[in-house]
Amino acid sequence: MTTPAQNIPSPVNARAGSSRPPSTADWVWAGAAAAALLPLTLVEIFAAARLPQDGWWLAATLTLYAVLHTTVALRRRWLRTTLAAASACMFGLVLASLPGMPFDAVLLPSSLCFLVIVFTAAASDDRLADVASIVVGLVGAAMMTAVSVPWAPTAGPGELIALAGFLIASIGAAWALGRYRRESRRKLAAQQVGRAQAAELRLQADRAAEASERRRIGRELHDVVSHSLAVMVAQAEASRLLLGRDDDRARVAVGHVVSTGRAAMSDMRGLLGALVEPDGERGHESALREPSPGLEGIDELVERAQSPGRVVELVVAGTPVAVPPGLSLTVYRVVQESLTNVMRHAAPPTCTLVGLDWGDALVVTVEDDGSHGAEPVAWVAGGRGIAGMRERVAQLGGAVEAGPRTDAPGWKVTARLPLTGASDQPQERRR
Repeated sequence: MTTPAQNIPSPVNARAGSSRPPSTADWVWAGAAAAALLPLTLVEIFAAARLPQDGWWLAATLTLYAVLHTTVALRRRWLRTTLAAASACMFGLVLASLPGMPFDAVLLPSSLCFLVIVFTAAASDDRLADVASIVVGLVGAAMMTAVSVPWAPTAGPGELIALAGFLIASIGAAWALGRYRRESRRKLAAQQVGRAQAAELRLQADRAAEASERRRIGRELHDVVSHSLAVMVAQAEASRLLLGRDDDRARVAVGHVVSTGRAAMSDMRGLLGALVEPDGERGHESALREPSPGLEGIDELVERAQSPGRVVELVVAGTPVAVPPGLSLTVYRVVQESLTNVMRHAAPPTCTLVGLDWGDALVVTVEDDGSHGAEPVAWVAGGRGIAGMRERVAQLGGAVEAGPRTDAPGWKVTARLPLTGASDQPQERRR
């Protein structure tokens, strides 16, 4: 991406010059200076020259001023060259103003063109041209004052001091204005770069937020689809086995399949709607959607996970406290994913214990007994589900441990989430 800083001429470019010819603005500057200053200069020169004996002086003076005016048009392309040429012209005009010459040619109006060169050098990024312009200008002011003394024999010290002050002030003002122009340009470029960088940072932040939202929606879809399908398959299998033997329990299992499917469809509509609907078109429907599940839904989650051959118990220790919705949803998803993994990877019959231990932190445990004495099933720890759990809990400052149980066959998931204001009075509830 091109930044405004790249539009600032570098010192290398200032020394080497641009490949483009002088711009229209350069020629306008040169034309304006010539139109304003050259007529007055020509009148003074032709009035002072005595032809034909002063013809050489007239030709030399006109040539020097012509070159000086030309440097105004070429100063931006060849800065050092035009500075050297303008300095040489001013020195030549000083020589043409020495005693014995027809006129004090160095103080004519066209000499002001040298101030334009000083301004341009000071405004450039060429440090050598910048320093050379002020040094040559001050030395030239002293020389112009010195050669003007013989042309004003009746002038007092005060008038000479005033002339020297005027010349030095003119050079200094042109140089200071050039430096101010350079600093202003650099400040503007820095502001433009800052705005461009701020815009890029905002764009990166938007992209990061978008990627984070996609990951969040992916985790939600995985949790909803994976758990719902696992529960529906388990309950459908149970109802198939119970048909003709225990129709009441079979109907209950079918009811679980229906309710789980409807809940999954509702959740998926909300998630997919967030992906495809513009913000302005989601307002009314979003208000009608059910809130995200949380701690209050764990009882129902445990109940849906139960089926013939699969026993799930919920044990709550400590005094529950109010928690933010994000933490509540995280606990729900950890339990949901853990129960889904039990149904997917551990063949029935199984017994699963879901524990919520309230204290300084909320400790969530989900452990199963595998296949009742068989070797524990090796779940893939790097899978999407466990990785999603770890990411969810890590965002809240907690940690997740998942792996085979050491005391018995089966698998255990432990998630620790920090709390504030936890109660110290232990209680236990079984269901």
